[in-house]
Amino acid sequence: MKTSNLLKEILDELNFRKAINPIVIEIAEISSITDYMVIASMDSDRGVKALADYVNEKLKKDFKIKTLIDGVNTSGWIIIDTGQIMIHLFHVDMREYYDLESLWNEGNRI
Repeated sequence: MKTSNLLKEILDELNFRKAINPIVIEIAEISSITDYMVIASMDSDRGVKALADYVNEKLKKDFKIKTLIDGVNTSGWIIIDTGQIMIHLFHVDMREYYDLESLWNEGNRI
């Protein structure tokens, strides 16, 4: 599956699950860690965990993508890494505090 199609599927899932302000930043030209960063949030820790579970399950089951996930045992920030796409799911307060959008402001917002 093309990365652009996978990004669309991820965003569709985030929107379906009522994620708050999902965005995509292309960082391939400025970083070697991943090509795209997806950032979204929920208004509760339970919501962040549930959202991560849904997205991770969809990636594994529907698209047969092996993922690495971090932050499940901590609250407020979970990262799902597919290799080409890194998905950051935040509690709204943590998203504001860490402000990844500003950190990666040189990237191309899609």
